[in-house]
Amino acid sequence: MLYADHLPTDELRRQYQGHPTLGPAGTDGIHPVDIVLGEGGLAEALGPRGPVDYIVASHVVEHVPDSIGWLREAGDALREGGVFCLIVPDKRFTFDHFRAPTTAGALIAAHLAGLRRPPLATVYEHFARTTPVDAGAVWDGRPVPLQPISGGPVEALSITAGLAETGASVDVHCAVFTPFSFAELLAELIGLDLLPFECAALEPTRPRESEFFVLLRKRTDRPAEERAATVPRLDPDRHGALPRPTWPQRIGQQLPKRWRRAFLGR
Repeated sequence: MLYADHLPTDELRRQYQGHPTLGPAGTDGIHPVDIVLGEGGLAEALGPRGPVDYIVASHVVEHVPDSIGWLREAGDALREGGVFCLIVPDKRFTFDHFRAPTTAGALIAAHLAGLRRPPLATVYEHFARTTPVDAGAVWDGRPVPLQPISGGPVEALSITAGLAETGASVDVHCAVFTPFSFAELLAELIGLDLLPFECAALEPTRPRESEFFVLLRKRTDRPAEERAATVPRLDPDRHGALPRPTWPQRIGQQLPKRWRRAFLGR
C-alpha cells in the first residue's frame, strides 16, 4: 500500500499543525507520504510502481479545482478493471450546508480551463456560506442557523479580492455534492466520455452520518452510453433534499416556545 499527497510528510505536518480536524495524535497521526504528487498527476508520480489495482481517496475530490482532470488522472494510474473508491462529504450535513450543489457546467468549465487553483467565485462562496453544522440536528429536520465561520459576505469579498490581486491560492471546497447531485453529475460526465469509468457501486449517506461512498471501475472497453447507465438513479427527496422533521417535531415547531419544550420533553 502506498500513500500519496500533495506535500512531503514533514511539510504536510507543518501545514496542519493545530488544525481543528486533527485527532488526539495531532500531526503524528498523519501517515508518512510515499508519493508526492506533482503537476503530472498520479500516474507520473507512481512511475514504474504503476499502474495500480485500486485507489482510495477520502474527502479529496471536493478540494480539487479540476475534478474531471483529477478523476481522469486517477484513471491513467489504474489498470483496466481497477477500482477507484471515493469517500465524499454530503454537503447537507457539513459546513457546506448553505452552498448550492456544484453543476456539470462548472466542472466542465474548470476542466476546459485546466484550473490548478480554486476559481474566485468558489472562494467567495466558501468564505461567505460555510457555517458550523450539527449533523444530528439536520438529520432530525431541525433548521441550521447561518453563522459563517469566516465572517460572511464582507470577509469573503475581502479575501477574494486579495487573492485576485496577488494571484495566491487557498484551500477551499471547490465542489460540493449530495449523493443525488453526484450521481447525476457522474452519469452526465461518463455519458460525455469525459471519464473512463463505470459505476460499480454508490452507497448514499447512511442515517446519522455525513459522507457517502462511490466505487468507480476503469472500463475503457465499453461505450460511454453503457458505462453511464451503470450509475444508479437516486431519489432526490431522500438523497438530495434535507431530511424532514418527524411529526412530533413538526407539531412542536408550530407551538409557542414555552409549550414546545414540554411537548418534546426538553
